Amino acid sequence: HFAQEAAEYGNDNSITDAGVAAEMANAGAQGAALNVKINLIEIDDDKYFQIGVGVRGSVSVEENAAPNKSAAFNPAPENIRLYTVSQVHKNVQVEYNTELSGQSINLLDVVVKLDLGVFDLWVGRQLPPSDRANMDGPFYLNAAWSYPMIQSFGNQGQFAGRDDGMAFHGEANGGKFKWAYGVFEGLKGGADLEDNVRHAASLTYAFDDAEPGFYSGSTYFGSKKITTVNLAMHHENDGVGTAADQGDFTGYSADVLIERTLGNGAVVDLEGAYYDWDADNKFDDIITQGNSFFVLASYLIPGKSSIGGIEGQFQPYARYQGYNRDMKNDTGRTGYTSNTEAGVNYVIDGFNAKVTALWSQADDVTSIDSYILGMQFQL
Repeated sequence: HFAQEAAEYGNDNSITDAGVAAEMANAGAQGAALNVKINLIEIDDDKYFQIGVGVRGSVSVEENAAPNKSAAFNPAPENIRLYTVSQVHKNVQVEYNTELSGQSINLLDVVVKLDLGVFDLWVGRQLPPSDRANMDGPFYLNAAWSYPMIQSFGNQGQFAGRDDGMAFHGEANGGKFKWAYGVFEGLKGGADLEDNVRHAASLTYAFDDAEPGFYSGSTYFGSKKITTVNLAMHHENDGVGTAADQGDFTGYSADVLIERTLGNGAVVDLEGAYYDWDADNKFDDIITQGNSFFVLASYLIPGKSSIGGIEGQFQPYARYQGYNRDMKNDTGRTGYTSNTEAGVNYVIDGFNAKVTALWSQADDVTSIDSYILGMQFQL
């Protein structure tokens, strides 16, 4: 499966290096796959090494967030990631990715991928089968800058939604139907006195164009006609609560992405997701029982503009998130909370280079307005 994905979906420059291009895409570095000849060390026809890098940073102003309740100014390097893929055999790849967080380097992925013909087997630290937002990661969300504040499975795991375990991946009908199932470490300590595993599964069906790979992006900037539905489930016995008050965790999600190119060349994306988490009516520091959703719409304006000699396309968007908490979380809050945002992207080179400006309003006990200017670049 490694070479097939990029050969079918990559651009002309990536065909000869199709295998590594596809897996760099699946490593959460899709943009690097478009420039594989630049950062590829080719050993022979079946062995090569590739490296990529991704950087995101922002400057934000948040009302009433300073100690004296004035507006707080927050510059932040949000994500600095290094991606590597080594193909050691035509059917074996090793992926190793890290992220600089503060002064620490954290492990994102270290996973061995075996192409066994009818399915692939992944072993190591990886993203478990889950919702599209988690598969997108911060670099491949459509339009929106910030990761969803609602119940995405990406808010769990050992780090950045990753977990240690093994997963099987398969597909049919030319990639239109995909399935994945895995067992993972899940909760460590706390309520999990018997070291139970977390089961994770997903089913994905593309009614129009198939999407390449296991990891995803939430827009194709008009290169595909997309109507894709994804269902996911996580379950772990004694996965929530405390050692003295244990509960089972079961989480479900359903998401859909629709993308269409209009007659004038504009690209419209509609995305939505729904989550339902059952924590056995137990209090937990990470998992809060309840249901949540988000809806997002974006419009990529046809034709390029130039700002200071840098050409790009404007993409206005809006997103609304709602979260109905049945149980109190670690902040002691319950009930409904929401986040409304609107912004515009200046898309220079797809996910490889773009600038985002947005306003968001978080409504919970109080209402807080934030203004963010963010940039992301990848190679």
